[in-house]
Amino acid sequence: MSKFYLRYFANDNERVTTVMLPGDRTFPQSIGDASVQTGYYTVIDDKGRPSDAAEQALSLVEAHAATAWREVAAGVWPLPDEHRESMAAWIALQLLRGTSVRDSMSELASHALLLEVIVGGRRKLRDVLIAAGEPIDDDTVNREWVELFRDPIRAEARAEHHMQHLARLLPRATQSLLDRTWLLTVYERKALATSDHPVYVVPNEESTRMGMGTGIENATVIHAPLTRRHSLAMYQPSAVPPELTTRRRDIRWPGVTATALYSNSCAVNSARRFLFHHPDDAPLAGFDPPQPREREVAVNAQLWNWITEDDRQVLLDAGFGPDDLAALLEQ
Repeated sequence: MSKFYLRYFANDNERVTTVMLPGDRTFPQSIGDASVQTGYYTVIDDKGRPSDAAEQALSLVEAHAATAWREVAAGVWPLPDEHRESMAAWIALQLLRGTSVRDSMSELASHALLLEVIVGGRRKLRDVLIAAGEPIDDDTVNREWVELFRDPIRAEARAEHHMQHLARLLPRATQSLLDRTWLLTVYERKALATSDHPVYVVPNEESTRMGMGTGIENATVIHAPLTRRHSLAMYQPSAVPPELTTRRRDIRWPGVTATALYSNSCAVNSARRFLFHHPDDAPLAGFDPPQPREREVAVNAQLWNWITEDDRQVLLDAGFGPDDLAALLEQ
């Protein structure tokens, strides 16, 4: 979380109110403490030494974005191209840098490993044991087969993997945001909250009906609270509300109670661990914050049925059944 960003939700003493999900703990916090992620972006360089090069690169994006935020807070809209690009880069960065992305990478890799085990079955396991010079009698193979489910192999994305992923996608994600129509909503009295994942990709209803997910490029709307008085909605050009289609590409609009509620609902839905707001505000009144998000990737396939009947029977004989596999996928 960027310190400059949280400053727009803080009081004159640079303190915010932090709400820890599921909302049963609320406390004041300095923006310095709220924004710290010690070592999260530290990578290992080609000489095997810790490096803060990624952190330095990210700080350049934040420095440019801070200027754009000052312009918005001062009433400038539309933004000049230079500041618009800086804001788009920062918003794209939030969609790619957070724990949600790294956790997704780890979960996807772990699921892929488990799927490889399931598809390969005991036949593939026996080949692996032969290659390793291990015993391949039936008792050993069956025992190792059950152990692959009792204590499955877990993959963990490191900072290096995450930063390579970010560097590869950031230019494209930034351009995707620049190509959208931006709607700035300005509030005179209503107040906004934000979260540890401040940018919310609003689910694409058509994609959802088709059983597909929503990403940066196919999202109808991408929403972000910019300050406690400003929110930004970034629309696909074809999805701009009819009453706004005759206006310029970047629009300013007065905020009302309904849009403030919508913005704060986006903050609640995007949060993983924390919500933040100005100490004098109560933007979350009436909301029921969710539990902290433990998983990023949902697996809907009935993987138990992908296991051959003989291999399933070995698992069942060891007391491991379909409900155990479902629970495994939810961990």
